[in-house]
Amino acid sequence: MSTPEELELEQLLKELAPTEAERAQLLEEHRQLEKDLLRLADPMPPPDFLHKVMAKVAVAPARAPAKSEVLVAVVIVIAALAASSFAFFATGDLGEVGLQFTRLVLQLRDTVVGLGSAISALWRTAALPLTIGLGAALATFLLAFKRVLHNSLHEVKVVS
Repeated sequence: MSTPEELELEQLLKELAPTEAERAQLLEEHRQLEKDLLRLADPMPPPDFLHKVMAKVAVAPARAPAKSEVLVAVVIVIAALAASSFAFFATGDLGEVGLQFTRLVLQLRDTVVGLGSAISALWRTAALPLTIGLGAALATFLLAFKRVLHNSLHEVKVVS
């Protein structure tokens, strides 16, 4: 069964093109026009676009890591090595390191379960104040994040 839109389209086609061959030609012309309009809305890039971009990439020097980035990386590596060395030498036995790690994981699990219970109790007794407090905290963090991004975006240099 045809919808009202399809019936209207068939009626319009019959008015514009009385024969079946003319209707087919009209529909093909319409399809070609739609295709051309889509190409206009989203034009293809020039044929040499990729070549030009890759040439600019090859010429542009790679950005050297900043001293602060290198310093942060070194601090992270040293802290990880120190923590692992301390964990190994504090117990003196490899099996003890595994047991200490297991105890730490179990303590963390208990802490997460306790925090979940606390939040659940807070939600049951004071949902509105909790929601307002969390919303205020989120808004504060987002404003601080925006300020940090805003300050760091002024230092960005765009080169074309």
